[in-house]
Amino acid sequence: MQSSNKSTATASILADFLPVLDKLIELREAYGEDEFGRQYNALPGAMKTALVGLGVKEYAVSVGDKVDASRIIVVEAEHSDEYPVDTVIRPVADGLELEGNPIRMASCVASLGPVPADLPPEEAPVQDDMVPNDNASPEDEQKQ
Repeated sequence: MQSSNKSTATASILADFLPVLDKLIELREAYGEDEFGRQYNALPGAMKTALVGLGVKEYAVSVGDKVDASRIIVVEAEHSDEYPVDTVIRPVADGLELEGNPIRMASCVASLGPVPADLPPEEAPVQDDMVPNDNASPEDEQKQ
């Protein structure tokens, strides 16, 4: 989507307000039931409504999407035989955009591709069945 200079500038300014929205949500969760805090419970919703009124929309990433560094932040990467390098394995959070301009990037877990065959054993990823079970009893550990 082609965006104008005006929408790009507006998106840049709106991005500066997102930490305020995040803090309002955090404070509502912490003090929303408090007598003083209840008077401010509507602020995060009002701010979200204002953002929607300005044209801000959520966008999502899906499993199998190619990672677009201008719209997606990779918060974790894992080897995968199923997905090629730089492919979304799991979405983590939706993003926000204004006319195609991201103001909060979506986040995901991305693929590193298959584990290389020539990877030394000490660098190979740990398999789930090899991770010690902290809840196992001494008898269970002896069986393993």
